[in-house]
Amino acid sequence: MEPHATSYQSQGLVRALRILRALGTSERALGLADLALTLSLPKSTLVRLLAVLEEQEFVYRSGNPPKYTVGHAVMEISETYRRQADTAEVAAPYLRELAATTGLTANIGVLEGRWVLHACVEEPDRALRYRSSNGSLDHTYCTGLGKLLLSRIPAERVDDHLPAEPLAEFTPHTITSRDGLNAEFDRIRDQGYSLDDQERDLGVICLAVPVDTDSDVNVAVSVSGPAGELSPERREGLLPALRSVADDLAANGRFLSSLRATGGHRNRTEEAS
Repeated sequence: MEPHATSYQSQGLVRALRILRALGTSERALGLADLALTLSLPKSTLVRLLAVLEEQEFVYRSGNPPKYTVGHAVMEISETYRRQADTAEVAAPYLRELAATTGLTANIGVLEGRWVLHACVEEPDRALRYRSSNGSLDHTYCTGLGKLLLSRIPAERVDDHLPAEPLAEFTPHTITSRDGLNAEFDRIRDQGYSLDDQERDLGVICLAVPVDTDSDVNVAVSVSGPAGELSPERREGLLPALRSVADDLAANGRFLSSLRATGGHRNRTEEAS
């Protein structure tokens, strides 16, 4: 009898979690008929499970006939997760290995207004290295991370993430015209990566690739180091390692959730593709 009881309880738990997922992903309150159709469960089963969930404040019921939404307990757990979510903590092991194997500074960036926010930075264990830190900000239009992120948002939103013109020229290589940036964004989309070839700082090169996901998260990963060590051939050889880390991060649900919790969303219009 005990194995059967355990199996029955587990089945009930799975069904209750499916109810919460259905309610949590719906844009409107759902009635019994909606839930029965969505979950392929009898209404009698749903009534019993919903009563328990409502008692524990995971579900809120209103109206007649009743409709259901997620309750306060779910929101409290969600807020706790938001507080606990730490993008840098989740990403650090991936970047630490990337920095160690390449000898370059590894970085994850997201857009933060007119800046790139360095959400996680790991430096190699060597004296000559590009210095940065978690939580630091840099310009969008003249960095590998910034240009990559700008290339992935609708054109009409790009100006929201640029300083007022005229754009500052940090080095002779800085792109300071809007037409030049547009051409650069086209090039980035075609080749699948971004290059800051001493545009922000003389002697420093940055190579960035997107973390491709099916969600609205806009995030990129990069490596930066001395220009003398990053010949075109070396850069080409670094791309597989960069893309491998990007793929690993894209497959990490906790990493993506932490970015959403801290605002790392892709800016887009409803019609953007």
